[in-house]
Amino acid sequence: MKNAYAENSCSTFDIQFGDKSFKYYLYNDFENITERLSDLEDIDSFVILSDKNIGGIYGQDIVKRIRKNYRCELIIFECTEKTKNLTVLQEMIEKVISLKATRRTCIIGLGGGICGNMAGMVAALLFRGIKFIHIPTSLMAISDSVLSLKQAINSDYGKNLIGVFHTPEMVITSTEFLKTLPKKEIISGLCETIKNVLTILPENIERLSDILNADCSYTGGNYRYFIEMSVKAKTQVMKNDAYEKKGALILEYGHTIGHAIELAGGGIVTHGEAVGLGMLCAAEISHMLGHLPDKDIKIHRTLLEKAGAPTAIDGKINADTILSILKYDNKRGYTAVEEGTVQMVLLDRVGKTFNHSILTAVPMELVMQAINRMYMK
Repeated sequence: MKNAYAENSCSTFDIQFGDKSFKYYLYNDFENITERLSDLEDIDSFVILSDKNIGGIYGQDIVKRIRKNYRCELIIFECTEKTKNLTVLQEMIEKVISLKATRRTCIIGLGGGICGNMAGMVAALLFRGIKFIHIPTSLMAISDSVLSLKQAINSDYGKNLIGVFHTPEMVITSTEFLKTLPKKEIISGLCETIKNVLTILPENIERLSDILNADCSYTGGNYRYFIEMSVKAKTQVMKNDAYEKKGALILEYGHTIGHAIELAGGGIVTHGEAVGLGMLCAAEISHMLGHLPDKDIKIHRTLLEKAGAPTAIDGKINADTILSILKYDNKRGYTAVEEGTVQMVLLDRVGKTFNHSILTAVPMELVMQAINRMYMK
């Protein structure tokens, strides 16, 4: 990872995942946010995909900037976990085609992680693959979801079960986007930051703990710290594991149970909040197996509480529904599946897994115990 600070207040990161690479531009403002598009080769037009909220705030402004040099269209769509499916994906592809897209069209995903995934899927499938760019606007997307080659949508059976690997041409974003971000979305993004610290960068625990506050009162410098730390963590484990099948599976910490909680909740909790709850469940399971010590469980809980994240599962979320979704977790098959178990990332202590293959087969009974302990009293 290379980081250079330019005079126009833009940090540039060279992201390298295996033999795949792309530029990541982090601006302080919007003044020059579309200037890097001219670096692209063999592009004659752009189609922006965005959700109603973000598209309404920033869409036309970005379209206007791009139209100074290229043909550009904006597609607004309902962007939720429920609409992140094959039906809506096909609708998006048909709309892009109707706008006279060609192999020289570049897709832009303007919005949060769901929007980025949909844009990535459209680009990967249209004409068997065209170029695309992320312009993430949420802390979750800026610091986590765009730092991957994975593009995916949901199935009726579970989250992110249908997808491809497709490399973005670049990521362009600004800390300005975060000034209008709702508190709940800030907390969601911070849960992934906490995950990165607990699993990969434990030396940052103390500093992160000092910055976190339940009011979500953060400076631009604080946000840059969160983002740059997440970039460092993800590039560290993915530089030799671009497809996240080996060491980079550590990034799935908290996601096995977290994904199930998120889907079972139907919108009650955000992705990041669900991952936070999933991490607490994983910590409890590891402790029951005789590994993660009490003090490290406390670190999990303290960081999440300081960030303002929930530390108990809402009683409206059915435990049986969580368990049924777990059976279709998208990590099945990385290692041999044992009947009656769930594959999970577990920690021996913060910063270290206790299984060299990263994944551990956990008996479903133990998972049930951990989930039941997590409900509000």
